Amino acid sequence: MPETNVQASEERLVAKHILSLLEAGRLVPGDRLPAERKLAADLGISRAHVRAAIQRLEFYGIVKTFPQSGTVLTDHKTSVLQNQIRNILDINSFDFYSLVQVRILLEREAIRLCARERTDDDIHALQEALDDFKAHMLTDLRDEKDFAFHLAIARASHNPVLASLLLTITPDVLKYYRNLGACTIPVEIVCEEHGQMLDCIVRKDEDAAEKCIQAHFKAISTFSEDYRGNRIPRTHI
Repeated sequence: MPETNVQASEERLVAKHILSLLEAGRLVPGDRLPAERKLAADLGISRAHVRAAIQRLEFYGIVKTFPQSGTVLTDHKTSVLQNQIRNILDINSFDFYSLVQVRILLEREAIRLCARERTDDDIHALQEALDDFKAHMLTDLRDEKDFAFHLAIARASHNPVLASLLLTITPDVLKYYRNLGACTIPVEIVCEEHGQMLDCIVRKDEDAAEKCIQAHFKAISTFSEDYRGNRIPRTHI
């Protein structure tokens, strides 16, 4: 089995285990999770994959890790934590094409709302996100900083539900990107397209902003369609 499949499978085991502990009442909000070593031993998986699973749960706000103190569940209601974990497990079963199409739909609406509703503070935050991407675009943080710029647009739409939905699915889209080697556009072009989006937002030009983001996602949309149609090898996933 490819390493990416092994990691995904073992991350699911960790999430399922924590969900089962919550359902049995053996963990409640605010409790500390078992140590990585214990989770790895109990589940028969590698500590590296336990750590990756915990990082994923932290990304979604289910747990929080404190240096020297371990990882604790956040203080949301038990039912909320359970539903959050179930949602993550469900997302893992979504296919690449569907994830990409939904991301594009969300981002098209997000950038239109952003161009319409943005404030001066939003423009400042977007410029900071763009500058941060430029500073890291040739490093291993490229994907993370790229996503941060797109998330800044969603947040500047002033629709928190839309931003939350994008935050929920995008990490899984990005995982597919990396595993399939789907992002082949030169980073300089990506940076230029981000700048064009910001320019449209500054001018409050909703139509132009939507056209920019449609062009920005054209390559990955085509890639996902080819993958769905079995025109790209599936050995990576």
